[in-house]
Amino acid sequence: MRKVAEALSPSTGDHRNIIVSGLTAAGKTTHALLIAKWLGYDYVSASELMLRLLKVQPDMDNTLWATSLSTIERLRNQYPADEEVNRLLIAEAQRRTSTVFDSWSLPWLIDDIPCVRLYIESDLRSRSLKVRVSQQPHAVRLSLEECTALAEEKDRTTAVRLQPLLGVDIRTDRSVFDAVLDNSAYIDEPTIEAARAGISAFHASIQRTLCRLRADPAAAPDNIHRTGPLPQ
Repeated sequence: MRKVAEALSPSTGDHRNIIVSGLTAAGKTTHALLIAKWLGYDYVSASELMLRLLKVQPDMDNTLWATSLSTIERLRNQYPADEEVNRLLIAEAQRRTSTVFDSWSLPWLIDDIPCVRLYIESDLRSRSLKVRVSQQPHAVRLSLEECTALAEEKDRTTAVRLQPLLGVDIRTDRSVFDAVLDNSAYIDEPTIEAARAGISAFHASIQRTLCRLRADPAAAPDNIHRTGPLPQ
């Protein structure tokens, strides 16, 4: 994969930012970080900006959203953090190049800035499995049913907050993305081993897709490429 990475390095002249988006536990943070490491790009997290604005300390064991979703939502009701995060993301996208952005909303906010928009599709069952895996080996142990409920609730609350700011339902609209890649089949049980195997295989698919898109913006990815909203 060395030759592929070299072909996509900033030295090729393509410094466009990459935006990775997806619903709760789709894998956007994991793969945004892997892409940044692979290309030697900077990384900007919308969630980190949000927590900083709300003065919530990030956790070290990846259980914050599972344990504190209601608290975070209450703080978002008290302070217009979503509007501020969007403003900060736009400013960063305007001034930066060679950066991977991990964000729910940014793909719809920057029509005039050249970038690659990648959406990670993942069905509810696979996302529930990944929520369950994210708790291991830590103390918080939600059941698979509770993981499903958590993912659905986080999807819903975020979509409701962003609807008036973006004018779209982020749960269904894919019209702005250059590529939509589905990783639903890459995990079949809630274990760390299954998750790691799926991450590795899916990252290879992302690499191939980015190679094609960056070499030829009109190229189709090797999985799926949707150009409109999903059926309701």
